[in-house]
Amino acid sequence: MVNVQHIEESLSISYVNAVVSKTGQVFDVISRDYGVDGSVRRIGLLGGDYIDMGAAFDCQLKASKNCSETDSEIIYDINADAYNKLIKRSKMSTLPCFLILFCLPQNEDEWLNINEQELVLKKCCYYFYVNGELTSNNSSKRLKIPKSNIFDCEAVINLMELVAEGDING
Repeated sequence: MVNVQHIEESLSISYVNAVVSKTGQVFDVISRDYGVDGSVRRIGLLGGDYIDMGAAFDCQLKASKNCSETDSEIIYDINADAYNKLIKRSKMSTLPCFLILFCLPQNEDEWLNINEQELVLKKCCYYFYVNGELTSNNSSKRLKIPKSNIFDCEAVINLMELVAEGDING
């Protein structure tokens, strides 16, 4: 049996893949982890053929049952090294990379429920564009992600539009 972190990671990949697929775009899992877990690519119809339209954004996936929340924010303590990698990447890359955080219920029995009518994956993912300054913390950096940043089909479409227009600022 795999450890809990691998289960969390697999569920987050499944969530993101399902949402992106529903929009008609493509989610590719990156097999080697250098700070990016996946890439979302815009697919379009051109002259009767589906092609990669060249607009894309990358994702760093995190999953945790240790998210807390206020009325308006999800609070997550990300590992300081992972945070600094996202900051460095935001300053150096032409391709934006979003943190996608899958907040899971505390009770592992609630993460996934299946019956003949539905497959239910709880709770949900939130996206966040990490930019700013490096942290000097050794252990973690607290992030406050707006609850409005739910990673759903509308968000994927909106983020892809921003990327295509070159207007990613967070």
